[in-house]
Amino acid sequence: MNSKNSSGFDLISNKMIKRLPESYAHILAPQYNDLFASAYWSKNWKRARTICFNKSDQSAPTTQQLRPISLLPVLGKVYERRFIMRFQRWLTNLNILPWQQSGARANQSTISRVNHLLEQLTNSLRYNTFTPVLFVDFKQAFDMLWQQGLLLKLNRVNCPTPYLLWITNYFKDRSMAIDLNGLLSDNIAIARGAPQGSVFGAIAYIVAHYDLQQIFERPENNHLYVDDLGSIYVPNIYCKFQSQIIDIEQRINRDLEKLHDYAKQWHQPINSKKTQLSTGL
Repeated sequence: MNSKNSSGFDLISNKMIKRLPESYAHILAPQYNDLFASAYWSKNWKRARTICFNKSDQSAPTTQQLRPISLLPVLGKVYERRFIMRFQRWLTNLNILPWQQSGARANQSTISRVNHLLEQLTNSLRYNTFTPVLFVDFKQAFDMLWQQGLLLKLNRVNCPTPYLLWITNYFKDRSMAIDLNGLLSDNIAIARGAPQGSVFGAIAYIVAHYDLQQIFERPENNHLYVDDLGSIYVPNIYCKFQSQIIDIEQRINRDLEKLHDYAKQWHQPINSKKTQLSTGL
């Protein structure tokens, strides 16, 4: 937990929690265990305090020129962390998440995924004159997360009922209010997406798309870091150059068609303006 002074509407910061005597853990732990037993979530913990920062030089910026930052109650985030410890053990034991995904996972990072991608790319370029890489960007990935789709997929992999109930209550009745120098807007209901500023949000996203790499013809050539996807297309070294180009084009088109269908089915739109193909030619 970072030692931050910022806080949600409860006015309790991370720094305040970290300064509590260790003996207080014996008081808090049983309370959290009782919450887990009923999968209870307080509405106060699900109300985000949102502050909008001006990204432009304009004194009256448009909504597109604002950068919203949502602050959630820290005790609710502690509750999330305690759930994640249990949830990740289940994910690991059943090997739910693919090895291609390095985001929001213990002992993995952006560097580990980039190194793997570069290693695969370098090996291919030893034998080929080109190796295209498709970089896919999902539009507002966390904000567009389909909560019902996540629960459906968890049910398909036989997620324990207590975990399903906890996650259902976690998403239910979320809201936010914009704080402008102490002046608050009306509550705004949040019906979809992973809560901004949450701890569980990134894990919810990677679990919701644990099967994404399976739609590709060669999933072993995919590289994922949370919502970032890179797919390497290795040419067949036994084919002539022109045949390699035709084969790669056909594979990319087939994968893009499947990706389009996947994005439509699971309500996770692709940002076509930021999705790029690097050919290396």
